[in-house]
Amino acid sequence: MSYEKLTVVTSARWVADDLRAAGTIDVEHSLGLDAPRLDGSTALWCSGPWAIRLLKTGIRHPFLSTGPEWLTTVPAEFLRRDVWAGTIEEMPYKGFKPKFYKLAEHKHSAVPAGLHIGRGKFQRSLFEAFDYTDGVLGLHYLGSEPMEYVREYRCFIAHGKVTAASFYMATLPGVGDSIVTITWDAYEAGRAPDASKAAAFAQTVVDAMGANQPPGYTLDVGTDADGDFSVIEANAAWSSNIYHAPSEGVIESVLASQEPGHNRWAWTPDELFLTRARPLPTGVRTNTAPVVKIVDVKTGPADESLRIHDELDN
Repeated sequence: MSYEKLTVVTSARWVADDLRAAGTIDVEHSLGLDAPRLDGSTALWCSGPWAIRLLKTGIRHPFLSTGPEWLTTVPAEFLRRDVWAGTIEEMPYKGFKPKFYKLAEHKHSAVPAGLHIGRGKFQRSLFEAFDYTDGVLGLHYLGSEPMEYVREYRCFIAHGKVTAASFYMATLPGVGDSIVTITWDAYEAGRAPDASKAAAFAQTVVDAMGANQPPGYTLDVGTDADGDFSVIEANAAWSSNIYHAPSEGVIESVLASQEPGHNRWAWTPDELFLTRARPLPTGVRTNTAPVVKIVDVKTGPADESLRIHDELDN
């Protein structure tokens, strides 16, 4: 069954407005205060935390993702750095030089992605964030050697093709030793840095992966100071910020990222997050409660752009 409608679950109404402008599918905006009625005809664009609450409610939906260890299967020529993944319990010793670590399938405000001096610091941060519960050991992580990116781009993929791409961040030298970060919302639509080279590089990666990729997902790529591209990470298209990517191509990827019948790529949240999630209310309530603050990132800060229940994943 093909999807007839796309429900965009977020307090940021502009996301639904931008996707609706494509005119390729009926788009509905929702604050996600209650569990939706899903009959197989409605696709979703939502945050990971909200998707977990949906699962906790007992509602199944064919969310797809690359999974926590997929990045390690990308050929080294596209990564240009050592990348490893697994569970917290099985983290290998990588010395005491700073390494990049992040939770592979989730975000937690107390443990942001970034550089950590040794695996122990990252592990301790997780145990502190989760009150030293044993469930921390089962969390999936992604680690890599540090890489300094000058510009970063998001590419949306559907059925082996890059369907849309957008610049989302630049990190540039400022005055003295300072660093200046410029994000996508500093630009009006149509005036953001060109993403065509990023899309071309991403297509090369997608071609190389062949059958080893889900029908739909996003691939973040970036350039270093020499202008060389490499793969940063992959994310679920159904929970990825769309930035200034062309809406029609975004929708293709979002719909492909929840096609039924692809069990190999079924999104499986870590048990600790699922255990701690609260089910969505199933009663009949208005979906426009005034206690929820609507945020328009086109006039507000990027870090506050996509909040409902928790920040969007990416």
